[in-house]
This record gives sequence, C-alpha cells and structure tokens, in this order.
Amino acid sequence: MSSNDSPLVCVIPGDLHLTEPGRDNHRTALWMVEQVNRVVRPDFVQFIGDNVQDATAEQFHLFRDVHGRLQVPWFALVGDHDVCHDEDRAFREFVGTPYGVLRLRGYRFLRLNTMEHRPLGLSQPQIHWFREEVDGALAVGERVVIFQHHYPFKVYESFAGPGIEDWRALVQTRRITAIFTGHTHYGQIANDGRNIAITTRSIGDPEGGPAGFRIVYLHGDDLAVLYRTVDEKGPIVLITHPRDRLLAIGPEHVVRGTDRCGVRIWTDQPLRMVRGRFDEGPWFELTQESAERWSCLLPGNQLAKGAHNFEVEAIDELGQAGGQAIRFPVDATGRYTAVPAVHPPVAGTAFC
Repeated sequence: MSSNDSPLVCVIPGDLHLTEPGRDNHRTALWMVEQVNRVVRPDFVQFIGDNVQDATAEQFHLFRDVHGRLQVPWFALVGDHDVCHDEDRAFREFVGTPYGVLRLRGYRFLRLNTMEHRPLGLSQPQIHWFREEVDGALAVGERVVIFQHHYPFKVYESFAGPGIEDWRALVQTRRITAIFTGHTHYGQIANDGRNIAITTRSIGDPEGGPAGFRIVYLHGDDLAVLYRTVDEKGPIVLITHPRDRLLAIGPEHVVRGTDRCGVRIWTDQPLRMVRGRFDEGPWFELTQESAERWSCLLPGNQLAKGAHNFEVEAIDELGQAGGQAIRFPVDATGRYTAVPAVHPPVAGTAFC
C-alpha cells in the first residue's frame, strides 16, 4: 500500500479561548493533548481559531505551552479573538502565518484567514491564492479540504463580507471534500446538497454539551467524523465506511451491493468485545484486521432501498463501552441526490 493509499486522521479541538492557567478550558486543552499523544496519535492537529481570548502576549504564551506538548504536527487558524485590536500582528508573532497549505496523501488542506476584513472577509490576494490552490489540487487529482474559522451557517450572524462571494463561487463550482470550522461555540454538521460544512463545539464556553475535540478520518471517498467529549471514557469508536447519510453528497457515497464496513477503534485498554448490528437486527462480532482496524460484511444486496442503521459497540477489559451509530443510504442503482440538512438543529446562541 502506497502512502497515498493510507487513511489520514486529524484532530480538531474546539476554540480554546485561553485566558489563564488552570481554568476549565485550559484543563480541557491539556486533556486533549494527552488524548492525542497517548491514544489517537493522528497525522496532525488543526487548531480552528480563537486559540486565545484577548490576543495578549500572556495568553499566546499559554497557547504555546499547550501546542508545545503535542507529539504530532500541528497547525493553527486565526480567529476573531486572536486578533482583537491589533489586526493579526500578535498571531503572526506568536503563532505564524495566518493561512497556508498542507499536501498529504492525496489531499490538499487549505487553511484560510477569514479575518482579513472585519468582522469577516478575505482579501483579493488570498482569494487568488485560494483559487490557484484549489484548481492546482484538482488538476493533479488531489482532494481539497478547507479549514477556516467562520462557519457559513452560523445562526444570528451573516456570512458576508469582502471576498465572500468569491469564496462561494469557488466552493460551489469546484468539488470540495469538506469544510471544517470553529467560531460557533456549538457543534453542527451541515450538508447543503453540494458541500459538507462541519463546525466543532468550543472548548471555551461550549454550547450544546461538554467540550471536546473532533476526529476526522479521510480515505478515498470515505469521510467520517466523531466528536469526543471530555466526559467520555472507554474506547473511541469511529465507523469509517460506509458514509453517514448526512455526509453523503453524491452517488459515490451510496451502498450499491455487497461491501465491507470499516471501523477504527482507539483505546488504551485491551478490548473484550467489538460487535455491530444493522437496523434492529441481531448483534454480531466484528473481525479485527489490525491493531486499530475492524470490519464486517455489509450485505447491501439484502438491504432495501433507502436509509439503514449501522451501530458498533466496543467494550474494554475494564467494562468501559464506546460506540457510534450512523444511518447510511442504499440504492442498487447508485442514484443519489443529497437533501440539504443539518444536525443537530440550532435555533439560538449566546455568542455572536
């Protein structure tokens, strides 16, 4: 298997909003680092912006201490709280360039700076760079993933400003694998019928549940995500194939017949059992293929056209359980048109 054929995993922590050592968000950030180093061991960590609260030197030193503990490569976006009143001078001094690119295993990860105008916007030089990178990637067969601080579908906020119409033209006319963001304090996945936009719940002042980090799995046509909260214990279970229906945007993401389900499990304890089931059917044991990979037969030719459930549960020797359930589309003809949807629905937020 070549390096381009290998799965890729990254971790996205929610906005940290660091202020002082010892506060809840700082402790959660250190817990994330420990989970990354000891359990998940991803290819890289992508901080999604608002790394600090007020863009002071002391806060950036605290952020430097957090990312300095990571044993994997890391990258950081600039958020509105990272610039405050000094534009992005402190971010550049303490963190680095506000936008850039990473090419890895057939993917081109583009880090955008959506803070080049207030309260939101991209300069024309960055738009030109963005267009050149996207078109260059697609021309050589690379898949494009976008990281940016601002979420296009945030409630009570307009995704509008200089360069944003150019941004829309690019993402609506090119095939983008996914757009990952922060900024919202709540977490959500949005499928607008063409693109997948995923925002990660904030670590500082989280809304809608406990703080944590998102795990992203990419491999060919497979895209899988999981949110791990600071309150959760036991194995981390991620169904990597088939695609969840909310992440499906084309016929290549539909189950057409017999296939194999893929599951990735991260744990620091030996596993006692890994089992799965389809819909309300009986539980069955999965087959271990490597230290972290498990699989089972996907009897797509026996499943009726429509959406079906796949659930996996792993139990370690301490009796701690972890799991995930997805709903995936089946159609023997392979026809599929995504219906715009979001999960979870969010009607309000305490943060602008």
